[in-house]
Amino acid sequence: MNPLYTEMKKRGFKCIEIDASIVKNSRKIIDELRNKPIIFITSAHFLLDYVNYKDFYPTNNEFYGILDTISILKPKKSVFIPHDLTQPLIKMEKYFLNLFDLFISPCEPFTSIYSSYCRTVELGWVKYRDISDKKKFLKKSKAVWFLSDFILHIKMGKEKSYELLSPIVKQGVAMKFPFRPPYSSQFEEYYSKMGIPVYSMHSNTIDLIKQHNIIITNGLSSTIAESYWFGKPTVNIMEGSYYGEDKAYLEELFPNLIFVKKIKDFNFNRIPAKKGDKILKPFDMQTAIELITEN
Repeated sequence: MNPLYTEMKKRGFKCIEIDASIVKNSRKIIDELRNKPIIFITSAHFLLDYVNYKDFYPTNNEFYGILDTISILKPKKSVFIPHDLTQPLIKMEKYFLNLFDLFISPCEPFTSIYSSYCRTVELGWVKYRDISDKKKFLKKSKAVWFLSDFILHIKMGKEKSYELLSPIVKQGVAMKFPFRPPYSSQFEEYYSKMGIPVYSMHSNTIDLIKQHNIIITNGLSSTIAESYWFGKPTVNIMEGSYYGEDKAYLEELFPNLIFVKKIKDFNFNRIPAKKGDKILKPFDMQTAIELITEN
């Protein structure tokens, strides 16, 4: 569950949380909310609709895209809190930001970039709460790989995925797969069986970043920004990753990001352990709720 949803429920607000990958038919829920006084909060990309969403997140569930939902609900207030720290908005999405009354920004440069499109307030990263995770960490692993572009691994299957990634993971690197049921648990079980340290898909990303010396990513993962702006040495594996036209964007935004072209070229001992500046700040939950609920 989203921490904002959990906190607002705890404070007595009537909330409905919809995750397209979990709720079987959220269209019915949305239709029943027509003509009601709704505050609509979303973290989803606006231009991922019912069709193209499934290219990245396979599901048989029925749901509306974000723009359709706004059109149907006509909410009295719409709030956007990005889930993607590397690319809060993609491609042409900034031109739809004026449909929102409030953009809660995680940090610069996004606060300034998008302030001309709607009211923008910087309140820190929504996935970063200044609360320590008490779960046990895998002490023998100094690096953790947050595997992105998971759809490619789903298509190749867990056996071929492991065969592809083994030159890295056999170097004592722990794995964390994204939350994509039922595939995540299948990959977790298989990699664990092969002797690889694996964190639960439900583990808090920021807590894992805190606990490891080196963070490995691939593609356009949001973890790039989380790790980089937390001051950790961050490695991006290029082989098998999808960038589209955005690799130059990564290089400009994260000038010290370490790129490794081929999986076989990764050597844990050659990665510089020098830390950068920590600029990422915890999410200001109190102020966020005040802004969301104010008249």
